[in-house]
Amino acid sequence: MTLSSSPCLNRYGRRSGALEFCTAIIGDVRPMYARCAELAALFFHSVANRHAVRLCIQARKTEEKGEFMLRAMLAGVCLAGAIMASAPARADVKAGGVTFPDTFNVYGKTLRLNGVGVRVFYHLVDGYATALYLPEVARTTEAIESAPNPKVIYSVFLHGASAERMRSEYDTIHTAFCAKETCHPEQEESYKKFLGYLTAADSHATQTIVIDDTGVLLLRNNVRIGNVNDPLFGQALIKSLVGPASPTESYRNAIIGGG
Repeated sequence: MTLSSSPCLNRYGRRSGALEFCTAIIGDVRPMYARCAELAALFFHSVANRHAVRLCIQARKTEEKGEFMLRAMLAGVCLAGAIMASAPARADVKAGGVTFPDTFNVYGKTLRLNGVGVRVFYHLVDGYATALYLPEVARTTEAIESAPNPKVIYSVFLHGASAERMRSEYDTIHTAFCAKETCHPEQEESYKKFLGYLTAADSHATQTIVIDDTGVLLLRNNVRIGNVNDPLFGQALIKSLVGPASPTESYRNAIIGGG
């Protein structure tokens, strides 16, 4: 196995910040360390995970001394530590029955949880919960829109949704947004491209939208499914989330952090 073929790197890549961890942990890249690093990267947003990372590094150093059994024990503890790191931290937020971590790591940067909104349909059914992560917490629409990138819109589906249902939801938001803002032809093309990536989602599936200065990266269940190279489209997504085009006022206020 080579470093480039590590499952950790294949799954998370350089953008997630996993490369530095994998390089430090794996060393000459044995399957055990690759798995350890993969689990560590999976829970990279958790502060507790850093203890698991240290154990992985210690396991690597111990093997160099020839102490095989101790190395195996430490690696096992590392795996358990990485799994336990998914437990809620003290400042995590629970919404719609889902716990959202207070930080999110992307491109090697730690973003902070700004707020979490639950989209309710027909005043009865919780459809999905959405968290907004920013470099620094912001409490007004203007401050959020002008905040530097990257930004992350992270959603968890509380009920299964067909591709048609998802596209209908985005169409409603997009129509409301374009009624208040100027939507240029280029943005319409970007929106159509984004819409084409959307597929049916099972209950508890996750969707991650990473917005940076080049555009938008879309992931489903932590797997990349597409990107839109249009910075203005990324800005429009943020505006539609926290501006007047947001699905409901309560959903918008919760994401801004005021409700």
